[in-house]
Amino acid sequence: MPNDHGQPARPPQLIFVHLPKTGGFALHAALERGLPEGSVLRIGDSAAQEAFRVMPPEEVARYSMVSGHFTFEEAQAVAAPGARFATLLRDPVSRLLSAFNYMSTWVEHPLHDIFRDRGFAEFIADSGQELAAEACRQLTGRTTAAEAIPVLEQSYALVGTTARVPDVSITLHRWLGLDPQTPGRENVTDGQGKVTLTSETCEQLLELTREDRLLFQHIANRHGGMMIRPAYAGS
Repeated sequence: MPNDHGQPARPPQLIFVHLPKTGGFALHAALERGLPEGSVLRIGDSAAQEAFRVMPPEEVARYSMVSGHFTFEEAQAVAAPGARFATLLRDPVSRLLSAFNYMSTWVEHPLHDIFRDRGFAEFIADSGQELAAEACRQLTGRTTAAEAIPVLEQSYALVGTTARVPDVSITLHRWLGLDPQTPGRENVTDGQGKVTLTSETCEQLLELTREDRLLFQHIANRHGGMMIRPAYAGS
C-alpha cells in the first residue's frame, strides 16, 4: 500500500530478540541478505549492547530490522511505532549444552579460556543461578513462565521453535517484503566439550530449566511450534 507521497509503504520494523544458541544468527543472516545495506542493526558483543541501551529511538527507527542479544525491555523502549517483535525458542537443556560446547571449543569466544578445560557438570553447578529462567528473563523481563507467557502472547508478533525455523523464515521474509531465503548454518563449532554428567547435574538441570521448559512447551505444544499473533496471521 502506498504512503501519502505515493511511494510504497515501508514494512513495519522487525525486532528479533535473539536468545543465544537457538539458530537465530542463521535466520538473521538470511534476512539481512535481502535487505538494503545499512538497513539492519545487529547487536552482538557487550560493547554493542551497551551502545544499544543508550541509543535514541529516532536512530533505531531508521532500521528495517534490529536483531541481537538484547532484552525485550531494552528493545521495547526504543522500537519504532508498530514494530513487530519475533524470537526463537529451543529446548532449554539442548540450548545449554550447545552453549557450553560453543564456549568450550570455539577459541575466539571471550569465555573460552574459562570453559575450555571444564566439564558440563561444572558449568551447570557454577552458573546455574545465572542461567535459571534465562529465556523468560531475556524475552519478557519475567522470571516465571506463568508471567512470561502472557507477554509473549500480547507483545510478540511471532514466536517460533527451532523445529519450525523454515516456516518462521518464510513468514519474516514476507513481513519484510522479501523473497524467502533458506537459513544456512552459522556459529556452528565442530568440537565437543567435556560433557560430564552426574545425577546431581541432572537434578540441577531440571530445576534451573523448569520455567524455560514451560515456556518452550507452551509454544511447541499449544501452538504447534510457531505462534503468530492473530492480528498478523494473514499479513
